[in-house]
Amino acid sequence: MIAQRLRQQRRVRSRRGVAAVELAALLPLILFMSMASIDFSRVVYALVTLQNCARNGALYEFNSAAGFGSTYTSLTQAVTADSGGLTLNTPTASSPGLATNNYVTVTVSCQFSLLSLPAVQGLPGLPGSLTLTQSSTMPYPASISLSIGGAGGGS
Repeated sequence: MIAQRLRQQRRVRSRRGVAAVELAALLPLILFMSMASIDFSRVVYALVTLQNCARNGALYEFNSAAGFGSTYTSLTQAVTADSGGLTLNTPTASSPGLATNNYVTVTVSCQFSLLSLPAVQGLPGLPGSLTLTQSSTMPYPASISLSIGGAGGGS
């Protein structure tokens, strides 16, 4: 009976530092995975914000072409209205030549700094920042007179 207790005490003493060693070995991996998931969430949030900014710019261009009023005075002001603190690059609006189904595409981009990957310096293929880009396309009305009031046959 006493010998059995002594064996159990020795076993407990020999395993005392195992949990600390396991924690020391796994803690960097756990922290890196946590930071990577936070970075992923931040990138998704930034992409949604950029999409909203591009949509605002496309709506501004549509309203300007159709002759509707707008609360914004320029494309840049319309795009940055919902930027949410992101530092945006200059937005671009492109449109094909005048045709029946003409449309405008507004492209917005920003430079996005990551939290977890800059800590891993010197590894190839791991950038410290990303260039995020989103575009939104809005068709112009086929005919301004049709879109304002002539389509329904009313006067």
